[in-house]
Amino acid sequence: MDGMPLTAEQIRTFYDVADLQEMLDDLVHKGYLTFEHPKALVDGQRKPDESKPKGYNIVAGKLSFEFSKILDPDALVPTLVAMDVSKLGVVDGDGIRRLTIKEGQRLCGYDPDTYDLSIIKESEAFDLLGNTVCVPVIAAISEKIAAVLNG
Repeated sequence: MDGMPLTAEQIRTFYDVADLQEMLDDLVHKGYLTFEHPKALVDGQRKPDESKPKGYNIVAGKLSFEFSKILDPDALVPTLVAMDVSKLGVVDGDGIRRLTIKEGQRLCGYDPDTYDLSIIKESEAFDLLGNTVCVPVIAAISEKIAAVLNG
C-alpha cells in the first residue's frame, strides 16, 4: 500500500469537482483504488483499524498506469531517472508507446550503433540509462573548463 487512505472529504479539499464520488467509485471498480480502513501495525502485521473512517488508497504507485511521464516530442526531455526511465511514454501517431532503449541512448548522447546495450536485460539497460550522465552536456562543460584553463 502506498499510504494512508483519504476520505472523499479529504480529497475534496484539493480536488473539488461535482462528480468526485462517481470518479472515486469508478477508480475503485477499475481496481486503481481501494476503499478501506487505514491499517495499523498489530503484532508485526498490518491490519485494518476499524476505529478510523474508510478512505481511498492507491493500489500501486502512479495509479498503476504503465507510464510515469509522457514525453512531448516538441519540448525538452526531463532528466532520465533510473526509477522511471522504463516507464516513459512517447507520443507516436495517435497513440502512446514506451521509450525504447535506443531512444534512451540517443537522449543521453550515446550512439546505439556503437554502444550496444541490447546484450543486457532491458531492465538493466534502462537502469544504466537512468544512472548515466548526458554525454554532450559533459563534453560542453569540459570544453568550457578547458577554454578557461587554456586562457
